[in-house]
Amino acid sequence: MFAELFTDSALWLLLGFLLIISELFVTGLVAVFFGIGAVVVGLLALFGLVTSLTTQLWLFGIISLLSLFAARRRFQRWLRGSVGDAASGQMSSGERGNRVTVLADFVDGAGPVQLRGTKWDAESTEPLKAGDSAWVQGNRGIVLIVSTTRP
Repeated sequence: MFAELFTDSALWLLLGFLLIISELFVTGLVAVFFGIGAVVVGLLALFGLVTSLTTQLWLFGIISLLSLFAARRRFQRWLRGSVGDAASGQMSSGERGNRVTVLADFVDGAGPVQLRGTKWDAESTEPLKAGDSAWVQGNRGIVLIVSTTRP
């Protein structure tokens, strides 16, 4: 009975899900692709399309490596985003000079702005009103420094 519970497909699927879940704890964005390979092999074994252990191992290796090399860079950018220089408090050079929309009137030099669809806290030495456009001059931590003059 115990052997019936752990068929080839069940072992591959269990391994795949464990690898995918392990990515939450060790975030190198590698284990998830081996997990995908194991899940695919598990499904192929479940439907009886692959029965030989040798074939399963080869497919696992090929699918895992192909998915790793084909999609890792894309997923890495999507999941992690760009990173600024945290030590100096500077944001990435890609943010500086971007246009933002002021969402509400600035009070005491601070207010919300929208940058690429995301709401940010911002500061400015200029009196900004809702609907105004401004440009990112830099940042102070996670607060954008904005101005009506383009950098």
